Amino acid sequence: MIARAASNTTSPEILVIGAGPAGAVAAAELAGRGRDVLLVDRATFPRPKVCGCCLAPAGVAVLRRLGLDDLVASATPLRQVTLGTDAGAIHLPFEGSRVLGRDRLDPAIIEAAISRGARTAFDTRARIRRDGTVDLNDTTCTPTAIVVADGLAGGSLADHPEFDWSVATTGRFGAGVVVDSTIDAPAPGELHMLVDRVGYLGIVRLPDDRIDLAAAFDARRVRDAGGPAVAAAMLLARHGMPMLGESARAARWRGTPTLSRRRRVVARGSIACIGDAAGYVEPFTGEGMTWAMRSGVEVAAVVDAAIAEGTSLETWRSVHRRLFAHHHRRCRIVAHAVRHPRLLHHGASWLSSISPWRRRLAGLATGATAMERER
Repeated sequence: MIARAASNTTSPEILVIGAGPAGAVAAAELAGRGRDVLLVDRATFPRPKVCGCCLAPAGVAVLRRLGLDDLVASATPLRQVTLGTDAGAIHLPFEGSRVLGRDRLDPAIIEAAISRGARTAFDTRARIRRDGTVDLNDTTCTPTAIVVADGLAGGSLADHPEFDWSVATTGRFGAGVVVDSTIDAPAPGELHMLVDRVGYLGIVRLPDDRIDLAAAFDARRVRDAGGPAVAAAMLLARHGMPMLGESARAARWRGTPTLSRRRRVVARGSIACIGDAAGYVEPFTGEGMTWAMRSGVEVAAVVDAAIAEGTSLETWRSVHRRLFAHHHRRCRIVAHAVRHPRLLHHGASWLSSISPWRRRLAGLATGATAMERER
C-alpha cells in the first residue's frame, strides 16, 4: 500500500488533487519538469475503482513515456471484442489495446511521480477556497497553480460555482466489480460487450486471472430489475455465462454518479480540471483511462508555461477542447446507438461484412483508432 506523507504541505508550487491516472500523470510530468509538486488524494492506494480496465494505444504510449515498460509488458494484449445483443453475437478483431487492473496501474504511476520528485499526501481531503488557499485536512496551503483531478464525485471545487456540473438528464451511471474467474468467463485477450435496454456490460479477464465487470446502466431499468448485481447476472446468463452471472449476483458492486456531464468551465485563474473532473461522456470501452492520462501529459505543458510567464491557466480551455471535443462527439453517437441494441447489431453486422471496415470497426467505436493516430 502506498501511504507516503508529504514532508511539507504548506507551500507547494503546484497542488494536484486526485491521484488517479490523470492526476498522477500530471504530477509525474510536472515534477519531471523540475516543478515542486504535491499530489494529494482522499484515498489510500491501491483502491477499488469502477473501471473497464482497457487501455487504448495512446494510453500505453503514456506509460512508456513514464518509463513503465515493465508494467506494459505485464498487461494482457487485447485481440478480439465480442458484441452481444439479443439478436446475436458479432466477433471483431480489436488489437493494440491492453488490459490492466487499476490496483496495479494507479500505484505504478504514483511511484513514477514520486521517483521524479513529487511529494504525496494520501488520506487527505482538499477544498479550494475562494481566496486561492486550499484546506488539506487540518492544514492550509497556497499553491501557485492547482490541477483538479478528483473525478466525477470530487468535492474540492464546492466553493466555486463557476465550475459547476451540467449533468445529462438521460445519462447512465457506472457500476462495476472484480470477481474470481469462472469456467464460462472470457479467455485472456477477449473483451465481451453485452448490450441490452438496461444498459451495457463489459467483461474482460485481468492479468491476474480475475474477471473485471464494468457497466453503464439505466437507473430506472436497473432499479426495476432489482439492482446492478441482478441486472448483470441476467445479462451474463442470457449470453452463455451463467456461472459468472452467479458470481456477479453475489458480489458487492460499486457505483458512480451519472457518467455524462460537463463543467461550465475547465479552467479559470490558477485552477485547471483534468480527467473525469473536467467532464465525461458515457464511454463504450477503453476511453476513460486513456483520456485521463493524455490530459495529465498535456496539462503539464500548460501549467509549466503559465507559471513561467506569470499567466493564468485558462489556455487549458482551448487545449482541452482541441484534444477531446471530437472524442466526446463520437462517444455521444455510440451511446445513442447502444440504446437501440437490435439496430446496433444489424448495423455492426453489415459494416463488419465489409472487409476494410471489419478490422477498424471496434477501434472506431472505442476511439482506439483515432487516439492511435494522434499519439
